[in-house]
Order: sequence, then structure tokens, then C-alpha cells
Amino acid sequence: MLQIHLLDINDNAPVVSGSYNIFVQEEEGNVSVTIQAHDNDEPGTNNSRLLFSLLPGPYNHNFSLDPDTGLLRNLGPLDREAIDPALGGRIVLTVLVSDCGEPVLSTKVNVTITVEDINDNLPIFNQSSYNFTVKEEDPGVLVGVVKAWDADQTEVNNRISFSLSGSGANYFMIRGLVLGAGWAEGYLRLPPDVSLDYETQPVFNLTVSAENPDPQGGETIVDVHVNVKDVNDNPPTLDVASLRGIRVAENGSQHGQVAVVVASDVDTSAQLEIQLVNILCTKAGVDVGSLCWGWFSVAANGSVYINQSEAIDYEACDLVTLVVRACDLATDPGFQAYSNNGSLLITIEDINDNAPYFLPEDKTFVIIPELVLPNREVASVRARDDDSGNNGLILFSILRVDFISKDGATIPFPGIFWISNSSEAGVFIGSIQPVTSLDSTLQGTYQVTVQARDTPSVGPSLEANTTLNLFTVDQSYRSRLQFSIPKAEVGANRQAINEALTQATRTTVYIVDIQDIDSAARARAHSYLDAYFVFPNGSALTLDELSVMIRNNQDSLMQLLQLGLVVLGSQESQESDLSNQLISVIIGLGVTLLLVLVIMTTAFMCVRKSYNRKLRAMKAAKEARKTAAGVMPSAPAIPGTNMYNNERANPMLNLSNKDLGLEYLSSSNDLDHVSINSLDDNSVDVDKNSEEIKARWGMNWCLEIPTWVLLWRGSGQSSRDLLLTWAVLLLCTRPQEALRLWNGVQFLLLHWFTV
Repeated sequence: MLQIHLLDINDNAPVVSGSYNIFVQEEEGNVSVTIQAHDNDEPGTNNSRLLFSLLPGPYNHNFSLDPDTGLLRNLGPLDREAIDPALGGRIVLTVLVSDCGEPVLSTKVNVTITVEDINDNLPIFNQSSYNFTVKEEDPGVLVGVVKAWDADQTEVNNRISFSLSGSGANYFMIRGLVLGAGWAEGYLRLPPDVSLDYETQPVFNLTVSAENPDPQGGETIVDVHVNVKDVNDNPPTLDVASLRGIRVAENGSQHGQVAVVVASDVDTSAQLEIQLVNILCTKAGVDVGSLCWGWFSVAANGSVYINQSEAIDYEACDLVTLVVRACDLATDPGFQAYSNNGSLLITIEDINDNAPYFLPEDKTFVIIPELVLPNREVASVRARDDDSGNNGLILFSILRVDFISKDGATIPFPGIFWISNSSEAGVFIGSIQPVTSLDSTLQGTYQVTVQARDTPSVGPSLEANTTLNLFTVDQSYRSRLQFSIPKAEVGANRQAINEALTQATRTTVYIVDIQDIDSAARARAHSYLDAYFVFPNGSALTLDELSVMIRNNQDSLMQLLQLGLVVLGSQESQESDLSNQLISVIIGLGVTLLLVLVIMTTAFMCVRKSYNRKLRAMKAAKEARKTAAGVMPSAPAIPGTNMYNNERANPMLNLSNKDLGLEYLSSSNDLDHVSINSLDDNSVDVDKNSEEIKARWGMNWCLEIPTWVLLWRGSGQSSRDLLLTWAVLLLCTRPQEALRLWNGVQFLLLHWFTV
């Protein structure tokens, strides 16, 4: 046996599995990761034995790598701030994986270690302390700038904010400005409305703190000394306490001095006077011009007097602002002689001198009893009072309720309504609501008298009354519209349907209910909508009027048809009308058939009698010809008469009592016996057109039936009467076609009732 042994050569380089991205926090995080690699050469040989090593790099000294296992560890805490800021905290180590074969094959893999920054560094000021100088009476000036730096590398950890503390810190404000790379500046300045006074405080010792946003990050403080530079002479100042607002009642309630404005100056030789700079007149925060300029005056010693007590009117102006200043008459040239302007606020107090008044309402109140529930608003009133506080607080009450019926009768209805009170933006609103459900049978107008009364703290109250008309709409004006779409779609289209109906009728549409139609009674319609259509004057549309108005407005009609409208009125009424029409047609056809039978029977009897008379007349003529030939019987006669003798022979013809064999044609009527053998023209009619004349008479009589039907029916359903008339005409003129039509109608009726 020949055995061949293949010797392995080192022809496969090591293969590293996966990628290596490691995130650790600085100071606390540890790196521990094993590089996974394998060699496809023969196991257990140098060709597949792997060795791991780190290639040279700037941060290799912080890590160790086991050459046999490939375990990578950090040698100590990692410091984010020791890493180049441009690297963003990322350390990239290159691991070389090589085998021990000949030749040596190797593979490189990068291990990225991201050291996450923590807030482990406090801000540091660039100076140990700061000294600034600022002139007095210089508001809003920049006092100085402090600067600090934070070594943390991320903005969230190195962002610096400044705060101010110390004696007099409320005179200053500091605003920080971030410069980037951990640097920030703090601008110390005076507020725009604050100035320093050397005579009051020449030096301010402040403390500025620099801190990170992280509440655990700590802070660094530095001392700031602000020296106030003295300026020669000082302007006077107004005493703030003397400028506190005062209150003065309107309409001559007060007179004389009401306030004193006080000013001071640190200079010992000051000669001060108070000057009135301006007067501001406002009402509810709105400038009303110069209306109040003559009401008050200010004397040089600061005394404030009332000049025109009777002219003071709260309703015209509720706040007078006297802008005053103090002037130092002894101030040297070149220096400010005037104080800052001060404002003395004089609030005008209201007294109850205005009655409430109702605001006009441009709407009509309509009551639909079936929609109105107890404690639901049916009408409202709005009122104002130009007074303020309790003087302008309005309470509504209902004084009287009368019902005016359509016949003009007035019925008192005390206690049927109550009124609630509310207010909005200075307008008081009274909501009128029924106490119980209203009687839907009443037709007319509720007249509600409402009183608005103010509630002053002192003195009598003032009041005003108004009367509202609440028009009622009874259920007879409820109209039903049927739709071919389900209830849900009608509800979704409710606004569009309402707009189309409003456009067509020019009324206010009150939708009462939307429901599905029972599937058992459903024809074309799937749902219905009940609504009232009310005009501004309180009148409402009936269903017929609604139908006419919708048909006259083609745009609205097309829109309603697109929204699914199929029927105006109830399905039951439509079916009832159809049933009544069918019943009327059936009754009409039955009556017509009965009349035709009577007519045909009468015509047949008339023709039969005429035929019998003609036979008798012809036989009588034949006997007369025989008598003329000389055959004269000797039977007794009654001359001069047309009476029969005892043998029942005609005495004028002297006929015998020979039986002519005509008894089987005789009539039971006695008048027929009297004229059987008469020779008058009425009995002996041999005209060939006599049958046509009688047939034409019968036809004319038949054609009169439609007129009788119309007269009998009166002013009923015109379509039904026309159908009945047409049926009668058809039966009279074409009975065979009428019979076939009747059979067809029976089949259709049977099919309709079956379905």
C-alpha cells in the first residue's frame, strides 16, 4: 500500500473575528477585551500558533496586551483630558496578530476605545481677585470682566455660568459669555435703571462664583472689589414713600389737599422745589388724552390739590398719573439740577352713579319644545354697568313671564323659567332656562321680562328692565328628510347638509334626530333626518313649503342629492300614498267593470225589446194585408177605441182571436201588452239605423262616466282620478284590451304583494 502524507505549509494568514469599539468612562471605566482570531493552517503547529502585540502608538503605554490570549487591558485610570481634544476622546490601538510559521504571516486589527468625559474639573479664574472702578450716577455702565476656564473636554461639562453675591450685589448684574474650548467671560455691569451714589456707599465688596451646570460639579469663587468714583454735587431725589398711590372719589366727594410729594438732596445748600412735568389720563389702561388735566395741581412745596372736584368722573378716567420732579435751584452750572421723574398715581374711586344697561341682541329666540330640556339655555341677555367693583356687579332676575297665544290671549306663566348669572370680559350674561319641560301643544310666544340690577356696597342699587320674545314652534313643523346612506355618513355630512338646507330655505335649521330606517321597512332610504326650519321672525316651514323651496334652488337640490337625499317626508306616508293609489285604481277598475256590465245588460235588453216589437209589428202588418183582401170576422168590436175585445183582437182591424204564436215573445210589462198591435210609428220602427242610434246613445252615456267620477271625487288626488278616468274610457271604448290590462294588473299586484 502506498501512503502519501501532505505536509502543511504556512500559507494562511491569521483571521480576526469581529470589530472592536469600546466605550469607557474616564477615571472609573476599565478596558477588558479579548481579540478573537484563528489560523486555518494545521492545528497544533507553528503555522497556526498565534501571537498578539501592540503596534507603537501615542497611548500604548496606558494598555497591556497578553501575547498568547490577546486579552487587552488598561494599566490605570483613563483621563479624558489627557487625550488630544481633536480626537474627541477616541484612542485607536493597532493590534498585530501573527503566526509562528515560516514565513511569518500577520493581520492587523484596530481597537477603538472611546473615553467618555465626566465633570471632574472645576472652573479656574484667570486672576485670584479683581478690582474695578465705576463713576457714580452712571446707570447701565460696564463695571468689569472676569474670565474662567474649565478643563473638561465636552461642552456639557465645561460650560461655565457666573453668579453674584455679597453686600450691594442687588445693584449689579453679571452676564456670562461662552468663548469656547472651556473658556467663559462674565460681564459685570449696572442695570439700566440703577446708578451708584458715592455718598451712600463708596465701595462694594462682591463675590463672583463660576460653576458648572451639573449640580454636583462644584464651584470656584473669586473676590471682586468695586470702587465708586465720586462726582461733584448731586441732584435731588424724590421720596419714594411720598409717591405711593392715593385714592380720590369721583363727583365732588373730596376737596383740598390730598397728597404731598417730598424731595431731598445730600447737598447742604440745596434749594428744592417740586415741579409738575406731565399728567397722564387713562381709562382701563387706555390713554384718554387731556381729559383730567385740570382736576389736580402741584404746588412748589409738593402739595397736591383738587382743583375741579365736580369734574372728576370715574367712567371717563379711572387713573390720573402726576409725573413730578425735584429741582435744586442752587446747583452749580454744569451739574444736573433735576431729580429723576417720579409718578404719583391717583386712583379715581367709583361711586354707584350709573345704572346697568342691556346690550342689543341681533338674534331671534326660538323654542322647539321637544328639543328643550330643563336647565338648558333657550335665550340669553347681556348687560354692562360702567361702574366698577360691586357698583358694576350685575344680577339678573325674571320679573314676569306671559304666554301670548296665536289667538292673542295672554296667559301668565310664573316660575316656568329661571335665569343664571355669569360674566365674561366685563359683560354680564344672563342665561334663561326652563325649570321643567315645556308644553309642546302651546303655539305662540313667551314674553319674558328680565331685570338687571347692580349691587353697590353703599347706597341704593340701580336697575334696568327688558322684555324678550321667545317664539315656539310646535311638532307639526317637524320635517323628515330621508337619505340613501347610513346614519353614520349622514352624521359625518351633517354640516354640509345643514349648509345646503340653510342656503335653500334661508332659515335656521334645528336638527332634531338622525336615525337608521328599519331594514324591514327600508326601500330606497337607509336613514332619516328630522329637523325644524325656522325664520328669524319665529315662523317655520311645513314639509310642503320645504319641498317647494328646495326644488326652487337647483344648486342646493343638487348638493343634497349628492349627499344622499332621496325622499322628503316619511317612508310610511310614501308607502301609504302608494297603497291608497293602488287601492283606488282597483276600486275604480271594479266600479268601471260593474258599470260596463250594467250598460251592456241595459243595451242588450233595449235591443231585445226593440227586436220583439219589430217582429210583432211585421206580423200585424201581414194580418192587416189579409184583412184588406176581404176576410172580416164577425166578432164583436169596440169602435173608436184602441181597446181589445173580449177575444183580445184589435177592434180597429177587426182581427179574430186567432193565436198568432207570439206569446213566447211577449213581455211581462203591461205597457207592452197595450202597444203590441199598435200601428203608431213608435211601435213599428223599421229604420235600419235604429240599432246604431241606440248603440251611439249607450256609448255617449258610457263616456259621461269619467265626468261623473271627477265630480264625485272632487278635488282629491289628481293623478289617481286621471288614472280612474283613463280606465273607464278604455273599458268603454276597447273592452277586450281593458280585460287584458286587468289581467296584467292582477299579476303585477300579486307580484308586488309577494315581494
